[in-house]
Amino acid sequence: MEFQNITKISEKKLERKYRILTPKVSRTSEFTDLSDTRNMIFLAGPCPRKKSDSDWREEAYDILARLCFEGTVATPTNPYYDETNPGELKSQAAWEQEAMMRASAIVFWLPRSEQHPGFTSNVEIGYWIGKKGVFIGMPDGCDCNANGYIRIRAGF
Repeated sequence: MEFQNITKISEKKLERKYRILTPKVSRTSEFTDLSDTRNMIFLAGPCPRKKSDSDWREEAYDILARLCFEGTVATPTNPYYDETNPGELKSQAAWEQEAMMRASAIVFWLPRSEQHPGFTSNVEIGYWIGKKGVFIGMPDGCDCNANGYIRIRAGF
């Protein structure tokens, strides 16, 4: 991630003044209730495919702390996703859609790598692009073939 200008604001890590909302809090839990969310940012974009993969959102959380963001940060990253449950994907997709609809801002980050191919992100961007409160970013030098069309549609 290349948020060079923002990260220069402060090298000191600040205490997070926001809560992070994940789809589930345990393997056996229901999906997290979204009814009491205000001033919410949804961090859209590729999620790790394996537990050993890194998640770009960790850096985004630090940036939001340095910016003194207060509110809720929703992430689609679900460490308790149960791919053996036939209804899990439908529930996950419904939770993400509701979270994005409730969000004050949707921030897409498209790092495009083997760990983060972004296939689902393409569908989500197609739905949300051009709507108010939607922001799209990608690293400098990111593979233009993977993000070229999105760059054109987003106007940058």
